[in-house]
Amino acid sequence: MMATILTLMITAMIFQGVMAVIDSVLDMVGVNSVIKGIPVIGGHMQLVWAYLFVMISDISGWGYGAGMEVLQMGDFGRDIAAAIAMIAFISVKDAAIKALGQGFAR
Repeated sequence: MMATILTLMITAMIFQGVMAVIDSVLDMVGVNSVIKGIPVIGGHMQLVWAYLFVMISDISGWGYGAGMEVLQMGDFGRDIAAAIAMIAFISVKDAAIKALGQGFAR
């Protein structure tokens, strides 16, 4: 269980780094504001990027994605579930790092 949580936290860190690079490249090209302006997709672009990240890196096949599936959709459902879990663990990772920082400061 702890290995799964740690894996999701590390995956969230890697995803945030990848997203920083993708956002800077899209800003440099001038496409980022156009993509974020699309009515339905623009607000959920992080989930789209997370899904592509999971598909490319095959994270759902690492084991923790094997038990997750959304709406009995097979591999697509597992990839979406892994992407949602990875996005959800960004805030968990931030909270854990903040708690560790406060613990070491005392």
